Amino acid sequence: MRLPLHSTRARWLTWIIAISLVAVGFIAFAYKPARPPKPEQLAGVWIGFDNDELVFTRLDLRSDFTGFCARVSPADISLHEYGVAGYRVTKWGLDQWKFSIMFTPITTNAEPIFMRGRLSGWSLHLEVGGTNGQWKRDVILYREARLDDVNQETRERIKELEKR
Repeated sequence: MRLPLHSTRARWLTWIIAISLVAVGFIAFAYKPARPPKPEQLAGVWIGFDNDELVFTRLDLRSDFTGFCARVSPADISLHEYGVAGYRVTKWGLDQWKFSIMFTPITTNAEPIFMRGRLSGWSLHLEVGGTNGQWKRDVILYREARLDDVNQETRERIKELEKR
């Protein structure tokens, strides 16, 4: 004798199909790439060292897509005698996660440079180099205010711990 459509077997098949459709729906809609920030949200001061730790960079981005940049070697390195190289940021921009900056040297010791790279969460992962192609370095820049906050908190905690 044949079982009607509402049999146990048919119900199981219906449930399996329904669960499969729901699972496919979750998978299809679960991947949603992160939305990049608006360029004006990057305005502010970014700081960090080149990957060889020989040059410190301070990048001051303005909301009008201009700004300033200064680069210097720390005082405990002989390169420090060359002084601070200063640049005007003539234009900066963000295309999705790709970040680029155009500079004009404004101090006599500043050679023409480029910076480009990616915004990666809370930091800028950039390549900096001479426009003559003779050198390039990686640099990671962090928001100065973000570092200042955690640095102050940890400094205060250590002072408290020293009193114990």
